[in-house]
Amino acid sequence: MGFQDRRYNENVGRGGGFSRALRRLAVGEDSFFSWAVPLFTAFRIRVRVHLLFILFAAVQLIQSMRSDWISFGYQAYAIAALFIVVLLHEFGHCFACRWAGGEADRILMWPLGGLASTSPPNHWKAHLITTAGGPAVNVLLLPVFGAMVVGVGVDWHALLSNPFDPYRAIVVAGITTHTERLVFWLYQMNLMLLMFNVLLPMYPLDGARLLQEVLWKYVGYERSMSISVNLGLVVAVIVGLYALTTPGNSILLGVAIFAGFMCVNERRNLQFMRDAGEFAPSYATAARAAAVPPRRDARAEKRAVREAAREAAEQAEIDRILEKIAREGMGRLTSRERRTLEQATERKRRG
Repeated sequence: MGFQDRRYNENVGRGGGFSRALRRLAVGEDSFFSWAVPLFTAFRIRVRVHLLFILFAAVQLIQSMRSDWISFGYQAYAIAALFIVVLLHEFGHCFACRWAGGEADRILMWPLGGLASTSPPNHWKAHLITTAGGPAVNVLLLPVFGAMVVGVGVDWHALLSNPFDPYRAIVVAGITTHTERLVFWLYQMNLMLLMFNVLLPMYPLDGARLLQEVLWKYVGYERSMSISVNLGLVVAVIVGLYALTTPGNSILLGVAIFAGFMCVNERRNLQFMRDAGEFAPSYATAARAAAVPPRRDARAEKRAVREAAREAAEQAEIDRILEKIAREGMGRLTSRERRTLEQATERKRRG
């Protein structure tokens, strides 16, 4: 999952990362996303793990020791594999955002996946590239992990097993060694994440974002958001009902509930933007709406349309930055956003 233009609060207080996160959780300081422990920084991207993820992992491991059919070792390898695959997925979002001309500097790992803090340019193609970067990593890892599974001696037929029932595949394939378990879990978790994250079009999963960004090109930002959010809400209800009527799907139910809340929140934001008249038009929408004076040659008309689209996009980006300042303050602006605001101010001063 990638939360474009979504930056969680990261105020720094005294004390170590774990103690600071515990203090925030106890006294309600800062935002929900600040209850996290710093892990490391790589490629100028800071990685943190949420306290809920640590609690979730601990509960899963404790329960596995009391179960008759899931051993502690199986569960430990499953959690480790999920963490590795999700982390690589989020790095894919960050690298794709930078490649598209945006900025990305933080990743938060939590029980329902990962959150990459990215700020792509305000254009459908940049957002599409940023979103597609995560699933693209999973696609590239499929043959890598598949070759590793076969390389450690597991029958290649195990690669065709149901990714949503990995425990059965482990038993059928006769996987017993620690190496076989870890490698097979990496393959299964990667395949499961790819299918679940892309095929279900509900926020904040990438499937909903990919649908919205493709539609953005043809019907504009407002219409594309409305279609994808409403569809995502319907899918979340269906997934939730399935989880309720099927035993052993508590995690899936949690994902459905969270996705439903996210879709409702996106609908509220959409209505707020409608009321405030603050929609950021896409290039295609701006180009169609551009007023071109009559009796111009084709080349002049194309220049006028491109210029109108460029100005509309620049104004949309300024509006987004001003909204971010109102919401989070000047201190949360990136260097790119500061430069954009300074250039716009200078142009306005010169008239």
